[in-house]
Amino acid sequence: MRFTFVSDHVALDFAATVAWRTTRHTELLAEPEDFARWATAAEVVDRLEAVSQGDLVAARTLREAIYRLALAAAAGEPGDPQDAAVIRRAAAHTPVRPALQALGEVERRGGVNEVLATVAASASDLLGGPGRLLIRHCTGEPCTRLFLDRSRAGTRRWCSKRSCGSRINAAAYRRRVRQDGQTTK
Repeated sequence: MRFTFVSDHVALDFAATVAWRTTRHTELLAEPEDFARWATAAEVVDRLEAVSQGDLVAARTLREAIYRLALAAAAGEPGDPQDAAVIRRAAAHTPVRPALQALGEVERRGGVNEVLATVAASASDLLGGPGRLLIRHCTGEPCTRLFLDRSRAGTRRWCSKRSCGSRINAAAYRRRVRQDGQTTK
């Protein structure tokens, strides 16, 4: 299983570790090792060991709080204060701190609490600041990913042009070809 990082923000990419939430609900953090793999793939830490089942539950709890608040932000709604409290509690721990080893070489060490604190702090900064106004919900059906729209016009519709955008454009093309074929008969 591969993780996709197209949301333009680590907290939103973390929230996307449940794919296709409304149709083919796919849990990408099914096992404790999956969380460890996500943390290294997201470059939060270089290596994460000893993730327990309880750690996985804590990670999923944080993920869902981030998703719900980001979804509320995308809809222009206030969100649930309990979700904000979950994020605040996770952010209260010491985050992962990068250590410069040499020019061009950084080491990121930490355990589960540090990884969760880093993601929660990042979510706090996003959801508590003006960046929350850039959060969008992908319009590609059945995608449920949230992303930051940093386009100049602020009109980006898809989490990724290569996946959702390509799929939607191909479907629109097929529709046009079908319609053109029917009108020329």
